[in-house]
Amino acid sequence: MSDDWNVEEELKPLKLKCTSSDCKNGHHSYRPTPKQKAANTVGQCRSCNEMAPFEWERLHKLDPEDLDYTIAALKNELIRQHYWTNEIPQKVENYARRKGVKGMEGAVEKRIRNSMSPPANDFDGRQTPVEDSAKVNAVHFAQHATASCCRKCMEYWHGIPRYHSLTEDEISYLSRLGMRFISERFPLLTETGEKVSPIRKAGKSNTKG
Repeated sequence: MSDDWNVEEELKPLKLKCTSSDCKNGHHSYRPTPKQKAANTVGQCRSCNEMAPFEWERLHKLDPEDLDYTIAALKNELIRQHYWTNEIPQKVENYARRKGVKGMEGAVEKRIRNSMSPPANDFDGRQTPVEDSAKVNAVHFAQHATASCCRKCMEYWHGIPRYHSLTEDEISYLSRLGMRFISERFPLLTETGEKVSPIRKAGKSNTKG
């Protein structure tokens, strides 16, 4: 074993991307490759080429009464499944608890409308903090879980073209989908929020979390 081995570095969590997959365990990546687009095989896993076990056309209808189907489909993709099932960091939970259901509804809708509605630009794919970011909060977790984190993900998951501004119906649909994540992952939120003490680290008395 190398003397340079560092246990802290070795145990760092894997950085998942929209292109990450774990096909042998049934968690794929459906973000199409240029080759898949050219061959018109969009909808297959980019890693193993297995066709998705759900109907893309049904997802692209953006039916707010069919969210259960959409959520079940999302959980077939590795990065979405990760956000739907992995442990929520305490600071992310605290953010949601302070907001409460009503506050989270407003925060999710505001984020979709202000940050995700404009057409895709060169910054697309980097506008939503990931779980190890100091800026991440419960809204960002909801975005990654529901494929509303960037316009590329919205396009292949929800059939929303990346180069047009979101319509009011699309904003409403994505906001409702995001709130389904919030209600599933944070089932004990109060309606209007609660006071939550900040996380205090050793030697620091004013750490907010």
